[in-house]
Amino acid sequence: MKLSLNEIYNIFIKSSGINTDSRTIKPQEIFLAIKGENIDGNLYVEDAINKGALYCITNRAELNDDTRCIVVEDTYQTLVDLAKMHRNNFSIPVLAITGSNGKTTSKELIAKVLSTQYNVLYTQGNLNNELGLPLTILKLNKNHEIAVVEMGAAKLGDINFLCEIAKPTHGLITTIGRAHIGRFGSFENIIKAKTELFDFLKKNNGQAFINEDDPILKSFAQSLNTIFYGRNNPHTRVSNISALPLLSFEWTYNDKKYQVQTNLFGDYNLVHALAAISIGLYFNISPENIVKAITEYLPTNSRSQLIYTDKNIVIMDAYNANPTSMEAALTNFFSISPDFFYKKNTSIKPTKKAVILGEMMELGDYSHDEHKNILNVVKSYSPDIAIFVGNNFYQFRDDFSQYIFEKDTEALIKFLSTNPLTKYLILVKGSRANALEKILDYL
Repeated sequence: MKLSLNEIYNIFIKSSGINTDSRTIKPQEIFLAIKGENIDGNLYVEDAINKGALYCITNRAELNDDTRCIVVEDTYQTLVDLAKMHRNNFSIPVLAITGSNGKTTSKELIAKVLSTQYNVLYTQGNLNNELGLPLTILKLNKNHEIAVVEMGAAKLGDINFLCEIAKPTHGLITTIGRAHIGRFGSFENIIKAKTELFDFLKKNNGQAFINEDDPILKSFAQSLNTIFYGRNNPHTRVSNISALPLLSFEWTYNDKKYQVQTNLFGDYNLVHALAAISIGLYFNISPENIVKAITEYLPTNSRSQLIYTDKNIVIMDAYNANPTSMEAALTNFFSISPDFFYKKNTSIKPTKKAVILGEMMELGDYSHDEHKNILNVVKSYSPDIAIFVGNNFYQFRDDFSQYIFEKDTEALIKFLSTNPLTKYLILVKGSRANALEKILDYL
C-alpha cells in the first residue's frame, strides 16, 4: 500500500522502532529495506514479515496490494525524512561529535559523564554514517534529556547532510588530521569537511566546544559561540600527566585538585578526556561525578585496550588508523618501558617491544608517502620486532628488509602460528579493513 509520510510516521510512533536487518527483526518493529553495496534489503521483505514485522517499508511495487507492506519510491529517503520529522518533535540538546581521530572515544566518555545525571541517547558503536545517524535519531523518546551523536565523513558535504538530520544544538570537533585524505583530495578539504559542523552551529546559533591547544580549530572560534577547553584552561587545567601505561592526570577546578586514572592507553587520549570534562561542566555535572565516570570508562572494540594474554602484553588499538593516529600511537608506545606494564598478578614480564601495524586505507595519492613515513618512524625507534600487514606496506619489503611483511591478516596468522611471540609488549594498530583483532588468539 502507499501512504503519505505523515501516515508512515504515525505508524512508526506506535511501533517499537525501525530495523534495517531482517535477521534480527522483532515483533512490532518496522522493517525498512535498504539497498546497500552488497545486499538489497528489499529481497528479504517476506523473511521480515514471517518473523513478525509490524510493517515493511520497501520499493517493490509488486507488493503494493499487501497491507503489511508500505511501498515507497526510495526507502533510504523515507528513512531520512522520518528521522527529520522525528527530530523536529524534540527540543532537547543534541551534541554532535566529528573529527579525524577519537570520535568514538570522545562520544563514549561524554555520554558516560552526562549519564551520571541525565537520560542520554548516544550513538551505539560506530553507527555514525548516513545510515546509522538517522537510525539513532529515530530512537529518541520522551524520556531522553540529551542526545550525543557521532558523525563520520567520507567526502565534502557529509557532515552538513548529517547536521540537517540531527540538527545539533552543540558541537565538538575532536581533531583534524589526515584520515581518508585520498577521498577528500587534500588536507584543506578535510578541514572544510569537518568544519561543516561549525558552519551549521553558526547558522543556527549553536554552541561549539573547541580545544584551544589546537591552532586549526581555534582559528574558527571567533565566529562561533565558543567554550574553550585545554590543558591550561581555567576549567580544564591539568598537571602530572602520565601514561605509564594508562593515561592519568591531575585536574584542578575551583582550586581543588582531582586525580583522574583512566583505562585508556596513550596520552593522546587526554584531549578526549578534557572534552568530556568541559561538556560535563557545561551541563552542570559535578566534578566528582565527572571524575568517577571517566575513571570507570572501559574501552572496548579494540580501541586503546590493554590486554594481558598468557604470553604477552598487548595494546590492541586496531579499530582504525590513519597517519596522524598511527604516529601518535607509536610515539606513546616507544616512550614507555615494558617494565611499566608488569603487574604482580601476571606471570608475564615483557622485556622486548614489538609492533604489528596494518595498512592505512583511503589515502589515495598520499598512500605511498604516508606508509613509507610510518616505516621510517618505526625504524627510528628500533623495535625488537616489527611486522607490517597489507599491500601498502608490502611494497616496501625490499627497502626495509630487517622487518617482516605479510600481504594480509590471514598470512600473518600463519606466521604467528609457527613463529610465536613470547614476553613481548606488543602494539597492534591498523585500519578496520585489516581486522587485526583476529590475531589476538595468537599473541
